[in-house]
Amino acid sequence: MSELQTLKCYMSQLPATILKILGLTPPANTIPEPVQSILDLYEGIERISINMIDNFGLFEITYHKPQFMITNSEAMVLLSTKNPYTLGVFHQIMYGGFEVEPNGFHLLKHIEANGKKSCFVARQKDLERYDGGTHSVVKDTDMATWVESAKTINTFDLSLLHYHDFENLHKQQQRLRQRTPEDLIEKLILRTDKWILGNYKQLRNNSLMIILGTHGRSKLDLEYSEKIAQWREASVPVAIFIRK
Repeated sequence: MSELQTLKCYMSQLPATILKILGLTPPANTIPEPVQSILDLYEGIERISINMIDNFGLFEITYHKPQFMITNSEAMVLLSTKNPYTLGVFHQIMYGGFEVEPNGFHLLKHIEANGKKSCFVARQKDLERYDGGTHSVVKDTDMATWVESAKTINTFDLSLLHYHDFENLHKQQQRLRQRTPEDLIEKLILRTDKWILGNYKQLRNNSLMIILGTHGRSKLDLEYSEKIAQWREASVPVAIFIRK
C-alpha cells in the first residue's frame, strides 16, 4: 500500500471517467468532465467491474482494514458529494449529477449505444429505477450477486454489482435483538472483501476493478465511542481502483 495514490474528485465525474477508460467519448457539455489523473493511470483497459458496497467509505476501510482492498489498491479516490447514500450514488453514477437523463444521458444506455455491453446486477426496485432498459439481472442477496458476478465480469465491458445485504440483515437482527449494526458492517465488509478477491482472480488481464462505497440506504445511529463516531461522521465515500 506504500504506492497507493490518493486522489479527489466529485462523484458526478465518475461517469465520464468510466466512459473514457473504456475508450468511449462522453457527451459534450452534458455531464462533468472526466478526472484526468485517473485516466493517466488506466490506459489499455478492456473491461471494468464495479463493486458497489453499502456502508463502506474512508472510515470503514481504515477501521476494519479489509485485506484484499488494502493490499491491492493502486488508487483511492475520495468522492465529494452532497448525497453519499445508496440512491444518491446510483443517481450520480447513471446521470452524472442529480438531474434525470440530462440531455438524454444515461451511463449504461450510452455504453450500449456505442457498441459495448453492460450488465447491472442489483435488487429489482433499484433496477427498475436506474437500469434505463439496459441489460440487468435481478438478485436479492449478496451471495446471489456474487455467484452471478462469475458470469458477468469477463463477459461485459462494464459490470455493476451492488452488495446490499446490510439493510435486510439489520432489520432482521433488530427484531431478534442480535448483533449490533457496527458488528454487522464489519462482518459484511470483511466477507465481501474475500468475495472480491475471488472475482479479481477470475478477471482477465487488462481489466479494472472499482470498489465503490456508499453510506447505505439511510443514515444509521451507531454506537461507536464519541471519538470514533465523529471520525465516521466525517467519512467520505471512496472509489478504490485495482488493475488486473
